[in-house]
Amino acid sequence: MAKPLKLTMAPGLQKYDCTGCGGCCRGRFAIIITDADRERIVEQGWTDEQLELKGKPLFTPLGSEFQLAHRADGSCVFLQEDGLCAIHAKYGEPAKPLACRMYPFRLIPVGTQIRVDVRFDCPASATNLGRPITVHKEDLAELMKLAIPADKAAALEPPPIFGAVPKTWAQFSRITQTFEQVLLDVSIDITRRMRACVNLVDLIHRSEIEPLSGRDLEEFLDTAVSIVQEEAVYDDLERKPPSGMVRTAFRQLIGVYGRLDSVADRSKPLERLSTSMRMYGGKGVIPPLREDFPRVTFADVEAARGIPTGEAALAVERYLSVHLASMGFFGMPFYGRSYVDGMNALLLTYPLVCWYARVFAIHEGLTVPDTSCIERALMIVDHQHGITPVLDTPGEKFRTKFLCEQDTLRSLISWYGS
Repeated sequence: MAKPLKLTMAPGLQKYDCTGCGGCCRGRFAIIITDADRERIVEQGWTDEQLELKGKPLFTPLGSEFQLAHRADGSCVFLQEDGLCAIHAKYGEPAKPLACRMYPFRLIPVGTQIRVDVRFDCPASATNLGRPITVHKEDLAELMKLAIPADKAAALEPPPIFGAVPKTWAQFSRITQTFEQVLLDVSIDITRRMRACVNLVDLIHRSEIEPLSGRDLEEFLDTAVSIVQEEAVYDDLERKPPSGMVRTAFRQLIGVYGRLDSVADRSKPLERLSTSMRMYGGKGVIPPLREDFPRVTFADVEAARGIPTGEAALAVERYLSVHLASMGFFGMPFYGRSYVDGMNALLLTYPLVCWYARVFAIHEGLTVPDTSCIERALMIVDHQHGITPVLDTPGEKFRTKFLCEQDTLRSLISWYGS
């Protein structure tokens, strides 16, 4: 018999309460439903009682599964004019599909633990609105029983740390704590901390870490943290332009992260091709990557904007510390990637966020991106990171790996983070 799973919440400053904005119901997601969800919704009799839904499908097939049906504009068939869910309004929150009840939380199996991650594409989580997320623990514990069978979670093997080098879940937890330690050292600015994390990845990757365990691993990690923190203090943060090839690849990745594919959008190949070509060229005005995208030039974004400080830096810390604590940045929750590959990809989100924050700052006439600019950028980047299948295609995997080479990633962090 499998041991009971332990739900572990991320500590820190992250907050969340639903504000009823309805953004998650307006076609940004395909809501996959379980068999139990489908039976329950059918029994609620919506096609009989609601004139608007009479004769219309409540579900549509999506591969071998089913999703909630959507209107022509992409919004969920159960979204009311007031922005609230009709199922929730009539039958209460427990009657909603499991996926809807879970958002913006993700449950990450880590051995006999289930760790809680938070998606920052939700405006409430990105802007840190509501109560501390720990108040949701009891509700999430109930959802965990429905979403994750204990035997399957416990049987999930950890991925390699890199290559074929194995580590246990407990060792991954300890290694992740070293990155949290570097990230949360507020005596150093956020951009230098991000470069220090890149250096820490490199130290781990280059070291003979496979045989290390117990006290030997502890000593290695303590020494590694001391080295990268000392280097960060004396890091001159040279703002040297990345090569043309690097910036071209980075702009194309920016375009991928900027996509906002709607359920109602049946793909616009010519429009996407045009946008991709303009991102490749990097000249003139940036193409509108999504609706209401600011009209800003590529050249303006490349100019120095300063290091995020104060509440703006704290927003980045919240984002990264939540994802680190959840351990959802590698393995099964992140395309099955190794620990090192997943960590590098997470660190790459920093220059991506800074790039988008610069766009919003320029549009608002700000010299340095403020907290609002950073939060809007986090919503864009986290909507795709680890979620969209596009980032798991061979071309995007190659591009991400290229941009995550140590010197390249360090240069992107300096260039866009200062």
